Amino acid sequence: MKAAVFYEHGSSEKLQIVDIDIPEYGENEILIEVKVFALNRLDIWVRNGSPYLKLQLPHIGGSDFAGIVNKVGKNVKSVKIGDKVVINAGLSCGNCIKCMKEQESECINFSMIGEHSWGGAAEYAVVPEKNVVKIPDDFEIKEAAAAALTTMTAYRMMRKSNIERGDLVLVIGASGGVGVMSVQLAKYFGATVIALTSSENKAKRLIEIGADYTVNYSNNENWSREVYELSKKLDRKGIDIVFDSVGEQVFEQAIKSLSTGGRYVTCGATTGNTGKINIALLFWKQLYIMGSTMASDNEFREAMKLVFDKKVHAIIDSEYMIDDISKAHNKLENKNHFGKILLKV
Repeated sequence: MKAAVFYEHGSSEKLQIVDIDIPEYGENEILIEVKVFALNRLDIWVRNGSPYLKLQLPHIGGSDFAGIVNKVGKNVKSVKIGDKVVINAGLSCGNCIKCMKEQESECINFSMIGEHSWGGAAEYAVVPEKNVVKIPDDFEIKEAAAAALTTMTAYRMMRKSNIERGDLVLVIGASGGVGVMSVQLAKYFGATVIALTSSENKAKRLIEIGADYTVNYSNNENWSREVYELSKKLDRKGIDIVFDSVGEQVFEQAIKSLSTGGRYVTCGATTGNTGKINIALLFWKQLYIMGSTMASDNEFREAMKLVFDKKVHAIIDSEYMIDDISKAHNKLENKNHFGKILLKV
């Protein structure tokens, strides 16, 4: 099969298109003929390498993908050959106390397809039966692939934050994959949304998908002051919930922007892992700081139902063929995108 592989960590130039054996599948697994996969910042991180990530090389990335069931293991009951399916990239043991409580993304052995094991940047991929959801006949495969990881991630952040109708929400990194879905989901749950972004063009598009207000951080180093002043115009004194996937570069100002009792929820740290915080501000304003990773199996199904019911929509920036994967990685790495970057196999 054709696959996008890297044999050593480094830049996008390390990616190669090669012919490699189709992976074998087990009795509880499915062999999927991949049609489309989408890029995430995770793909850049895995490709670059990290001392915290020990991979057997060569590696095939790709955590976001969808396709057609090609073969099934003897114990598989929920899907059949020819079904369209989309992937939940989170792998859990099913036996630990967290899994028994249906909190699979908190599994003590949690890992991810495309990160810790081979992913969908290939013509075929093997996935456990419990990690697939059928795509309705009238729904496009590429839209499902574009929506899966970002929707489940944003959906769990909403759930963890206890978002309510009327909340004032700030979405940081709003033009990225998780960001555009966070804007839409926050609006779905009845919040007023401020989107933090880097250009007027992106700000215009964020308003089009549901943001009520935008703040451009690229021309304002003290953007948290602008956010606070905007909250005052809305009869508030700060933000109820901040949703962030950016991390170190924005953390201090994100915390400053919160109102008393405010909640900060993060699912990523694309600009660095270290955050500085005023502890007195933390206890005086009685703030909550929460981390969120992926989603439980039930949350994944709930999130994808919102997608299939067209309550929220995947925003597709651009589409490439798998042979141009290096170009697609470069576009993502340069942050020259709005929404998801797709690759066709």
